[in-house]
Amino acid sequence: MTNKELDFLVKLKQKKYRQSENFFVVENPKVILEEKNNPNLRQVYVTDNFLSSQDNSLPFKYQVISEKELKQVTNSVTPQGMLAVFKLPQVKEFDFKAKAIFILDNLQDPGNLGTIIRTADWFGFKDLFLGKNCVEIFNPKVVSASMGSLFHLNFYANLDLVDLLKDLKKNKYHVLATDLQGKEKFILDTAKKMAVIVGNEAQGVSEELKNEADQLIKLRSFGQAESLNVAVATAILMHEFHPVR
Repeated sequence: MTNKELDFLVKLKQKKYRQSENFFVVENPKVILEEKNNPNLRQVYVTDNFLSSQDNSLPFKYQVISEKELKQVTNSVTPQGMLAVFKLPQVKEFDFKAKAIFILDNLQDPGNLGTIIRTADWFGFKDLFLGKNCVEIFNPKVVSASMGSLFHLNFYANLDLVDLLKDLKKNKYHVLATDLQGKEKFILDTAKKMAVIVGNEAQGVSEELKNEADQLIKLRSFGQAESLNVAVATAILMHEFHPVR
């Protein structure tokens, strides 16, 4: 690996360089192999040990690098022997036709976001909306936790969520915000298009967005826990609102 290549990959660990260079890194070999035909795949690096484990056969061009070089450019404590550079996907225009969408307000934990992305993919959601203060989608920990599902969704990030809600309402969306003071019993009207807001791990959905919502909702509790992890709560809600219904 040249010093220029090494420097480029090290810089991609930082958000500002991912955004300015328009690239991000994936370190999971299983995900990289699944995306072998992805037009945004730009470069693959592997170690000799990994290549040997694959009988020296991979379905794409690659560059062999040392274990030392891989450790320098990865975020993993124990790299798995492969790293790939992908071009950031182009943002598609939302057509306001989806039956149900989820909006993330000020989500901070990359593990939570990655899990939500993976869950959205499982339940068939195609669009995910993120406010200005959310953790970055292509943060290495988000990429890792999403297990490849970030390649299957459309993301709309760095949004002014108040403006988004106004546009959604103009397009006949019923807006629901999660809140500990919300209603545990709510009726799902499948004839309506739904937009569900989930909030920050500590503060929940902001007051400004709750004031814009048509309804505040809460998952029904049966035990004594005060709250749920936001990724777990979102998974339950996605099961209830998934677009197949």
